[in-house]
Amino acid sequence: MPFNLLLAALLPLAASAEPPPVEQRELLGGVLWLQQAPEARLATLSIYRNATGMLKKAIAAPDSAAIEQRGQQAAATVPTAVIVDVDETMLDNSPFEAYMVRSGAAFDEAAWARWIGMRSAVPVPGALEFAKAADKAGARMFYVTNRECFAGENPCKAKADTMANMAKLGFPRADDPEAFLLKGERPDWRTDKTSRRRHVAATHRIVMLVGDDMRDFVSPAQAHALHARDRELTRLAEAEIGRRWFVIPNPMYGSWMERLGTLDGQYAALDTAALPAAERIALATWNMEWLMTTATYDALKATCTAGSPPSHARAIPCNKDRPPLPRRVAADFDALAEVARRIPADVVALQEVDGPEAAATVFRDGWQLACFTSRAHPQKVGFAVRAGIPFACNEEVKALDIDGATRSGADITLHPGTPRAVRLLSIHLKSGCFTGSLADAAPGAPCGALRKQIPVLERWIDARAAENARFAVLGDFNRRLELDAGLPAGPDEAKPDAMFQALSDDQPKGAMLARATAGQAHVRCSPLDRHPPAAIDNILASRSLAALGHLSYARITFDGDTAVRHKFPDHCPAVLTIH
Repeated sequence: MPFNLLLAALLPLAASAEPPPVEQRELLGGVLWLQQAPEARLATLSIYRNATGMLKKAIAAPDSAAIEQRGQQAAATVPTAVIVDVDETMLDNSPFEAYMVRSGAAFDEAAWARWIGMRSAVPVPGALEFAKAADKAGARMFYVTNRECFAGENPCKAKADTMANMAKLGFPRADDPEAFLLKGERPDWRTDKTSRRRHVAATHRIVMLVGDDMRDFVSPAQAHALHARDRELTRLAEAEIGRRWFVIPNPMYGSWMERLGTLDGQYAALDTAALPAAERIALATWNMEWLMTTATYDALKATCTAGSPPSHARAIPCNKDRPPLPRRVAADFDALAEVARRIPADVVALQEVDGPEAAATVFRDGWQLACFTSRAHPQKVGFAVRAGIPFACNEEVKALDIDGATRSGADITLHPGTPRAVRLLSIHLKSGCFTGSLADAAPGAPCGALRKQIPVLERWIDARAAENARFAVLGDFNRRLELDAGLPAGPDEAKPDAMFQALSDDQPKGAMLARATAGQAHVRCSPLDRHPPAAIDNILASRSLAALGHLSYARITFDGDTAVRHKFPDHCPAVLTIH
């Protein structure tokens, strides 16, 4: 169909001639590749020809390709089935995506329904031939799609339109309503396709799965675990791919984008760590919640103390009124190491880590672990620096330990003695004073202790500004600076009303700070994250550092099941990239 006719059919009003917004322009490369690149057609033809060649072996195998039937061996009389996705697997919807690019429109359910109703999609290269081959081999085709049937809709329009579109193209069993399983067609058939695979598994042995999204093969939780490089699921996927699982390339959209969040989050997730440092700098911070080796935990647990130990004590608390500290073992460190591998940063400021030995359980090959504070207490701060980046440790900021029971700051310089030098301070401030004015804080209360730390931190910032240095403060501020930024600085430096306003006062000149979380919606790490509605982890960059390029911010989130199973921290890595 000519594009002008498609546009007219999809848009209730004439499309604007304005350039599309950045969000829609981001689709451009993916859509053009699918529509214009011969490599796209050849790639899908290759996948489908391989799948066709594997049909006989898959049907002959006694077990199932589906996780839902894992470990089951069906009787020889049980019929076999092939489950395929529809959109971008059987049918090519790139004209609809092109409409969004050209018109600047965001995804809209009504426009999507109009596109489905046009029944104009064509087969993905190789899909029709594969479906016919599977049907001829005796495997029943099931089309499991998240095209949607709405409550009270009878008959389902999306189902009728999809069947008509595919029948016109010659897909096998396109006239069989039982072969099409749509989202919402039954109360438990939601976005997660697991219940629909189980529906097929109740009567058939599933011998092959084809889709463009990992949720076509596994549950959403398992898909998240695969994104996080869960070892067991990764081994399973690698064993099945090219044998009984076949993934069709789709660069336009997919569930893999969900964990990246906003457009800024997507840019921040780009891995450019191998580029020369002059091209970009990415700073991260991560509170790792009592990270220590298993042997250290066991030794300290045997002599744990009531209350919070002071800085000079080699001890951990065992209060009955608080959750037990996480005892982590090898599998937990492996899972955390996969998160560390995903952090697209040159340097990570670490909190609640018992020095380099503990950090090495998570930050493995390719990292330098350095500049940890000297307190005996296992809650230390320090840094993980990418291998090859030169650095120098500066004297720790012991004055932040205002009472012998709070935490010093770790101070590092990257690229020392060069024009690219950046000074960084890793901090973990006093907990318990997340919001509200500090002006009336009682001396013995958490807010009183935090108020004493602010002038110390401000003096470090002012000293860097006076040196005309590029610098940043990273860490767990134990303060929701998004809310704090709206409070006045206060008339007395020793008794500030608000932390952020006191630190970013441009006195001396150059002490103004860019806050990484400014304008960012809070993204919850996982079910373990206890810190909504705003982050307490933050990165404050000097204006001279922020002025080097475009800033993007992201939080590296966790799959909930993996996080709980492997005792992940209640914080996740936060990343500020300066492009």
